[in-house]
Amino acid sequence: MPYSSGIKLEAKYVAKLGATAKVDNLHAIYNAVLNKWFPSSEGYAIDRQVLCGAGGSGRKSFFVCHAGDHRDPLLIVELKRPAKWNDAGKQEVLKDLTESIQAQFDETHYNTIHGFGGIGLHWMVCKMEKDGLPVPTTVLDWHNVRLRGCSGVDIQHLLKGYIYVHKLY
Repeated sequence: MPYSSGIKLEAKYVAKLGATAKVDNLHAIYNAVLNKWFPSSEGYAIDRQVLCGAGGSGRKSFFVCHAGDHRDPLLIVELKRPAKWNDAGKQEVLKDLTESIQAQFDETHYNTIHGFGGIGLHWMVCKMEKDGLPVPTTVLDWHNVRLRGCSGVDIQHLLKGYIYVHKLY
């Protein structure tokens, strides 16, 4: 099943903004994509968080978790503006995901947390193990949100299948 017309319109909007887009311009498309991949009808919740860093500064992020009493994240999302689509920006995404995931290990009963990094319309997925190395392992290398010819269901099954195999449910 391909992306909805709404997701395609949002992707066109972000693409049109180009390098001038801010992180806040990305929230609508990534919220829509995450809700497609992890729908509430299947027991998921997309929760927006403000993560406090050094000096009390806050980074906005999305968490994907199971709906209900526990808000233990299955997936933490880190977004950057399109102008950061370079090697330094990719490293910044990994650094921020590493910090966010490590901080959640104290609060969760899961042994594995996945990270989803987005720079503009480019995205990747990594994971970290609670008892593993303090660096993420790449699960899916950088991709692009495509406007045509992209089967959202393929990505959905890949991500959900990967998460299921690693017993995060």
